[in-house]
Amino acid sequence: MTVPHTQGTKRAAPAPDSSNPPDQAAKRFKKRTFNSHAIRKMGYNFEIPVAIAKVRTKTDQPFNVGMALGVMLYYIVPLISSHLDNAIDYHKKVPQALQWVTGFVEAIDQYIAYLRLTDGCSEKFPDDTTVDRKSRRPRRKYMERYTHLVENAYKEHVREQLCDVFLSWTKEQTQLFNKGIDKALSGIQWVVYPGENVVLAAGDDEWAIWLRGQCEELGMLEARARRKVLEEM
Repeated sequence: MTVPHTQGTKRAAPAPDSSNPPDQAAKRFKKRTFNSHAIRKMGYNFEIPVAIAKVRTKTDQPFNVGMALGVMLYYIVPLISSHLDNAIDYHKKVPQALQWVTGFVEAIDQYIAYLRLTDGCSEKFPDDTTVDRKSRRPRRKYMERYTHLVENAYKEHVREQLCDVFLSWTKEQTQLFNKGIDKALSGIQWVVYPGENVVLAAGDDEWAIWLRGQCEELGMLEARARRKVLEEM
């Protein structure tokens, strides 16, 4: 499975907009069927228990574990984008690629809703094609902010919940795991991958960017030895 690359450089989360106070947004929620208590709870405690449990059943398949975690990370950006195109109580239909992991899309939706509740931006953002450049800035600002926060929450949760698995793997298993992550995020397949786990080593940096840097260094060594650097796609 080849998944398009969506990650860029490390992002800092912009400050929330104070022009629309959160308490005003909360008042509007009273007119909706909306569990704001559940949203607040999810916002402070991002969890995807079904995903973690399913991944743990495949720890003897490190490449597939890497693919699974990479695909979930890849879908965070389009899920945020869809959410901002709608009002705060929006629920995204689960994409085909994520139907195996019950609760992941719901967890992302609820976390974004919590962030929007906190920032006071409950209404859907206008379509970029219908507004001028200045009017597009708020959406881009929140898109950048929420991508940073949600991706970091996901990566931190994966690190905490699967650290024991990652530490139990051999170097060869870790290389296969990194290869699976890279396959999901960039579609590129190097011949040699680092023996250090990307989830533990990259921290809050982009997984795809960290892997590319490591693999480029290893690739230069392979090229000097006149060995193949990239696998044939």
